[in-house]
Amino acid sequence: MPASFVHVHLVALRYFSETVRSGSMRQAAEHLSVAASAINRQIIKLEDQLQCRLFERRSEGVRLTAAGEVLYQYVQRLDQDLERAIAQIDDLRGLRRGHVRIACEAAIGRDFLPPILAAFHADHPGVTYSVEIKSALDTLDLVASDEIDIGMAMMPPIRSDVQIAARAEMPVGVIAQKGAALGDRASLRLHDLAGERFIRAKEGMVGGTTWQQQIDRSAPQSTVLETNSPDIMTVMVKAGLGIGVRNPVGILGDLEQQAMVFVPIVDALAPNPSLGIFVRPQRLLSSAGAVMLELLKDALPEFAERVWNLTGQPTPDGGISTGAA
Repeated sequence: MPASFVHVHLVALRYFSETVRSGSMRQAAEHLSVAASAINRQIIKLEDQLQCRLFERRSEGVRLTAAGEVLYQYVQRLDQDLERAIAQIDDLRGLRRGHVRIACEAAIGRDFLPPILAAFHADHPGVTYSVEIKSALDTLDLVASDEIDIGMAMMPPIRSDVQIAARAEMPVGVIAQKGAALGDRASLRLHDLAGERFIRAKEGMVGGTTWQQQIDRSAPQSTVLETNSPDIMTVMVKAGLGIGVRNPVGILGDLEQQAMVFVPIVDALAPNPSLGIFVRPQRLLSSAGAVMLELLKDALPEFAERVWNLTGQPTPDGGISTGAA
């Protein structure tokens, strides 16, 4: 029977492996607290099944044959795989250790991620994290290259080597100083922005969405400043340089404290972006990573509702998807 079809037992492989490490069946028997004859029987059974000698028996001990070397390399890999499997099972029971690698845009890291990490850490203090602040496009690159476990960004262009684990539609609107002329409106259309002094979003700032291009076509403005940073846009708006257009994620504290105003843009030419949670397709996450992913997915609908409540607009029907990754 070909060796690939031979059924071998873990006990026999364990005896074989310990004999290699010990250098003799007698010493292996002492380490394993079994009879040397039991080890010899199991090794002979392996040799019969594989139809080759695994050891050269010598008076001073044993020495691996070429076939034995091949089998020992396999057993070492098997031991490592078993250790990883046992560690993951152990982690599932208690999550006493582990490390989760996350990348996200700064706004998401500010408003969405902290309470989830805090709750997770309270339950599993042995787990550690790394959080990289990246643009949407860079975040997807890190997910696709397996350099991080989970990515979060305002929906950049869809790509086949990255999977959307969950998404939630977010509003986009005008941010302005309190008391600004547009600030008392319930909602705005793009043409309402014509003639306004503008803090302009640089192309690609929001994951590659095209609303800035639509604003430029629909409402000629006077651009005061252009930036690729939502935070810079926000502080310049607060300073009175003009208005900006962005989503509320990253400035929820300012809006809840009424430090500035946000007026949603409701216009078919300016589709709302979505906050997406991304993983690599068919990637088997660690136990800690898998639990973290589920927590993020579970928290997304409530977070979306919080964001939409601040705008005075209802959460869009079908605007949230938290399917399995």
